[in-house]
Amino acid sequence: MRCGPVSLGLFDAFKKAFDNKDYTNSPATYEQTNARASHILVPTEAQALEIKSALESGSTDFSEAAMKHSTCNSAARGGKLGKFTPGQMVKEFDDVVFGLYDTGLINPKNEADIYEPKYALDEVHGPVATQFGFHLIKIETRYISESDFRLKQSAGL
Repeated sequence: MRCGPVSLGLFDAFKKAFDNKDYTNSPATYEQTNARASHILVPTEAQALEIKSALESGSTDFSEAAMKHSTCNSAARGGKLGKFTPGQMVKEFDDVVFGLYDTGLINPKNEADIYEPKYALDEVHGPVATQFGFHLIKIETRYISESDFRLKQSAGL
């Protein structure tokens, strides 16, 4: 099969999408749900609890502990996983990073006040058991897209 140049119509459609003034004024509305997190993966819950205790006491920092103890190849980067979207990690991991809970507000000032993240940024969460072992998770950034927020809202999550 022979491929020719991109048709002018397709080029115009791409150009229009990239020149979209709504996108340049509010890129967040076009962005999908994503997060950045680091983790420490160890084989036993006891080891995870020991590391978490050391982190909470301040005797080590997260990056250092990941490099020293984690069995994941992200250990070389201090446990940093980079940017990822829901479904790229195992469910138990996603539940910590992207999970929301109902605040119980009846008439909030805005829709975003109805649901809050279950787990705070920049804190160590876990141990979280998965098929790979036990994770300590530190969420660095989290963005829930408006469309995903509305899906969670309609599902009552």
